[in-house]
Amino acid sequence: MPNLPRIACFHGGGSNAAIYKVQCSQLAGLLKDDFELVFFDGPFETGPGPGILPAFHDYTPFRSWFKVGGTPVEQSDGSGYDIMGRDGVERVWNLMEAEGGEWVGVMGFSQGTRVAGGLLLDQQWRMAGEMGLGDRLPLRFGVCCMGAGAPMVSEIGHQIGDGSSTERIRIPTVHVHGLKDMFLALGQHQYATFYDSKTARLFEADYHHAMPWYKHEVERLAELIREVYRESCRS
Repeated sequence: MPNLPRIACFHGGGSNAAIYKVQCSQLAGLLKDDFELVFFDGPFETGPGPGILPAFHDYTPFRSWFKVGGTPVEQSDGSGYDIMGRDGVERVWNLMEAEGGEWVGVMGFSQGTRVAGGLLLDQQWRMAGEMGLGDRLPLRFGVCCMGAGAPMVSEIGHQIGDGSSTERIRIPTVHVHGLKDMFLALGQHQYATFYDSKTARLFEADYHHAMPWYKHEVERLAELIREVYRESCRS
């Protein structure tokens, strides 16, 4: 089988790549002929996030995409993991490039949606400013599951403003909201504030703060991902 197009996947806060892979196992199985899902670890160790214990108590260390230890203020660009001072968006681009392959999409859960959104917004800014993507293939879509918070601020975001720009992401996206999610209001705010309603589509699942798990809901999410990718290939 030829190499499949890849989707970069980012776990929630207080989780890790191995846990997110388990949580996405049904979805990955449904998409196995269409995409390869590749899971990345956040750089900072932290305590377990919502819903992680007791099921994943053996999956330590738990990780975060944002540094909060030692300072009460979270660094919105995901920096602080080395002495280089590079933002987290650039770090994630580098991780993806090191993996190789054709990257067509990004998917995040909870805090991981901020990473996915940061990559999409960074790409949007680069292309609008004619800065180019280098050897990177442009991402065609994003998937935000049970999201909350603003997109991770990239270096270009710092350059064009104060890092609090509310320019909406126009790259096509799928957003999964859990109607029983304790953080539903935060996900609704993320969707309404940072994404263009013309290119974002909403899927409401009757589920809590977790990846869709009921068969019909996972099948629907898989089909939405296929649809958004097919549409992006025609545009």
